[in-house]
Amino acid sequence: MTDLEALLGGIVKEPTEETRWLVLADWLEENDDPRRGELLRLHRRLLATCCEPDAHPERKAWQARIVELIAAGVQPCVPQRTVQLPGVVPMTFSFIPPGSFLMGKNDHHSNKPVHKVTLTRGFFLGIYPVTQTQWEALINSDPSEFKGPNRPVEQVSWDDCQKFCDEFAKCLKGRGRVRLPTEAEWEWACRAGTTSEYHFGDVINTDLANYNGRDSWNDSPKGKNREETTEVGSFPLNLWGLYDMHGNVWDWCSDWYGEYAAGDQTDPQGNSDRYSHVLRGGCYHGIGLFCQAAYRMPNEFGHGFSGSGVRVVLHQDF
Repeated sequence: MTDLEALLGGIVKEPTEETRWLVLADWLEENDDPRRGELLRLHRRLLATCCEPDAHPERKAWQARIVELIAAGVQPCVPQRTVQLPGVVPMTFSFIPPGSFLMGKNDHHSNKPVHKVTLTRGFFLGIYPVTQTQWEALINSDPSEFKGPNRPVEQVSWDDCQKFCDEFAKCLKGRGRVRLPTEAEWEWACRAGTTSEYHFGDVINTDLANYNGRDSWNDSPKGKNREETTEVGSFPLNLWGLYDMHGNVWDWCSDWYGEYAAGDQTDPQGNSDRYSHVLRGGCYHGIGLFCQAAYRMPNEFGHGFSGSGVRVVLHQDF
């Protein structure tokens, strides 16, 4: 085991121990790329202040520097695991630690109220939406309209995604489980400590995500409408090392859709009305509004449609 592997393994074991993250930042500055150490320190500051953003106006400068570093090719350093699916098809997951954040947005009845959410358990989340190659490795079919091995699978229903999770779990042979993220887990993972509309700021453009850029939204410039999915990983990643959290395909969540409960929440599991499931992140044919971190879309009974994809959570024992 290398020093870096040991440091990352320690973080997974004790993710709330801030010293472990700072030791990792020191190690990166001394033994890797100093900019990765800087990126990690800035990320920790965002996470520490994301529940009281108005009290920390310096956050805007921190985020601007983060966007600059990522645009320059600096990769976040986070614990990751890669699992081999049948046919030696890899799937990589980033570790998302527990923490607290402000969920929602006070702009539309379905997105409000903004409320504090605390997640008490860490989890591994796929760094990409499930690709067609990964889907075929377990399901032996591909319902996607826009074919390509490294494009995301789409036109999948909520039930289809449950089947994928079940087949994936069988591959783990009792050493773990696979599921869809809860809506709260998805937004926490997407934001990664940011409180802006998108993980890269308040303005979106078609160089940053795959969506319908023909219409301007929130001062965003008009851009491309690709009218199809793109290969996963074609746009900048966020601070947890996750790609395509905005646009390309919607991600199914495990929750049933419903209004947010008032007050602070701990490990929320969604509504119990059992009528519509939730999708997050927007897709290639949707407008920029739909790609916002807080935007929620209900889908009656979990039907698949053009642009519906999936990203899964891994719990694995070693």
